[in-house]
Amino acid sequence: MTAVFPSSRLQLGFLTLLGAALRLINLGRDSLWLDEAISYLAAKLPVAQIGTNTVQSSHPPLYYLLLHFWLHLVPNSDTAVKLLSALLGILLIPAMYILSQQLFKNHTISLTAAALTAVSPFHILYSHELRMYTLLMLLVVVGTAVTLHARQKETRGWWLAAGGLWLMAVYTHLFAFFALAGVGLHALLTYRHHKRALWATAIMTAVILVCFVPWLHLMLAEAEPALGSLRPLQQPTEFNALKPLTAPVFLLFGMSGSFWFSGLILFVFFAYLVIFLMELRKLGRQQMPSGLWLTILIILCVLGLPLGVYVVRPFFLPERTLAAAAPFLILWLAWGITRRQSPLPYLTGLALLLMLVGTLRYHLGPLVKPPYRDVTTFIAENAQPDDLILHTSDGSYLPALRYAPQLAQGLLAGDPDPRKPEAVYNALGGQVWDLANLEAMANGRFWVIVALEHSIEWQQAQYETIAANHTLLDEQVIGGIRLFLFEQGS
Repeated sequence: MTAVFPSSRLQLGFLTLLGAALRLINLGRDSLWLDEAISYLAAKLPVAQIGTNTVQSSHPPLYYLLLHFWLHLVPNSDTAVKLLSALLGILLIPAMYILSQQLFKNHTISLTAAALTAVSPFHILYSHELRMYTLLMLLVVVGTAVTLHARQKETRGWWLAAGGLWLMAVYTHLFAFFALAGVGLHALLTYRHHKRALWATAIMTAVILVCFVPWLHLMLAEAEPALGSLRPLQQPTEFNALKPLTAPVFLLFGMSGSFWFSGLILFVFFAYLVIFLMELRKLGRQQMPSGLWLTILIILCVLGLPLGVYVVRPFFLPERTLAAAAPFLILWLAWGITRRQSPLPYLTGLALLLMLVGTLRYHLGPLVKPPYRDVTTFIAENAQPDDLILHTSDGSYLPALRYAPQLAQGLLAGDPDPRKPEAVYNALGGQVWDLANLEAMANGRFWVIVALEHSIEWQQAQYETIAANHTLLDEQVIGGIRLFLFEQGS
């Protein structure tokens, strides 16, 4: 790359353009799924309702507020709506270079970190997602960089900037607190004799905690036994012994697809981990670069704390919620590029190649999300004016409210494991019907949409009840989602 782009700015510019192209291609290809539909519908609410968590989200409101104003600026297509996430993902590439320079002061490592970020399937996947994860990663990376700069300059302005960025990060996602814990732990271990930097870090953290109390109070007030904003933490789930091992792999390589490709990725990752630990032992604590030490501490805090709780008491913990660790896993991987007389540079290069292949597979492969947009389009084109549409799951219902709010449609009541209380669906512009309501309102024909991604046995039982009492006129299957057209009576 040096021969083609002799200056570091040109090299970083090329990588940023490459990352931009990989994020903008196929941006609107996939339909919004449940969580993205919640983001969209929540952002359409008035600012006051977003601020009071009307949707009872487990996530703080900053992303929804940002998306609220974004929706006023762009057309209502999926591509335009998702462009916010893509732009944040593009900005993360130069931000990673800047943070790496502060941590390691090594152009090769920093350029490698930018390259890995540019082509990482995980980063591209979530640059295509109408969720808060690219914003979270950008704020954590920039917040860490500004905190390091504040420690060097020791000026109030830089500390205020660092505190503001971290406050925005925790108001984007709760797990930003774990990254902040890593930064605080690094200060405690590294700046023990530098009282001013240590106290500044402590004061910044304390102010952030105080500023977060109003939102914490709101979340605790909504924490019903089975619903509310803390539902994911309250709900036990089946233990997956592989999650602590596969989570960091997913945060680097995303969804790998085939068995052989997954096996190769796992081999490269764990080979790098083992050799890295051997290199670390050679260096010893005294010779370990401070930047590498900070990187490791943030990874351990963001991954170790929630996964440790998960091992003791399994709860709903999708790997994407650990996204704050993803940039630091890339920095950890990039550090190996300079370890001469070690296999680490080759493994880092192989990881970069596997990421690029994974990204190409993602772009050239099939859709990765259910085609709710196609389902709603089919219904809108084929339904008669008086038809009612009943969804047995909010997995299809909430995307349908995004794509065709003009249709007369509702969510079937009685889910034994509801994801939101009825008041939330009403606030988002929806309705909850029971079968008696449906039969009273229907004027001849009605549609039933069955998306078996939640409460499967209950959904099947409800469909069988409907089928036993009404006449089936038509049946369609679109991407695994079943559409049934019934005539009242049998």
